Amino acid sequence: MLGIDLDDPELSLPAHAEIRVLDAFEADPQSLGGPFDLVISDMAPKTSGQRHADQFRSYELVIRALQLGKAVLKPGGSFVAKIFQGAEFEEARSALREVFGKVRTIRPDATRDESYELFLIGLGFEPLNS
Repeated sequence: MLGIDLDDPELSLPAHAEIRVLDAFEADPQSLGGPFDLVISDMAPKTSGQRHADQFRSYELVIRALQLGKAVLKPGGSFVAKIFQGAEFEEARSALREVFGKVRTIRPDATRDESYELFLIGLGFEPLNS
């Protein structure tokens, strides 16, 4: 199990788990190992109060997580990513549809009514053969 975070999580992990302090945009996919069964992205931008800008930054984070996921997921693997619903939401969902057999959108019951936070789920990773 491997995690990536901007901040040192300062918690105890089991021997099979590791968290690297790293910016996802600077991560070299080849250094992450794998293949993995699942990639989860709970990344969210530091909100600015400008809804459209925050939504776009969220989209960029999802696309980066997907890029990393495509490099480290094993065939049949799964992907989960938090996204702020906005103008680029359909583009993000389409990007998942290109490489996953099934794509779902989930809004957890615990999400506040005023929140525009959703989760995109990709099941059945199908690597593109070049």
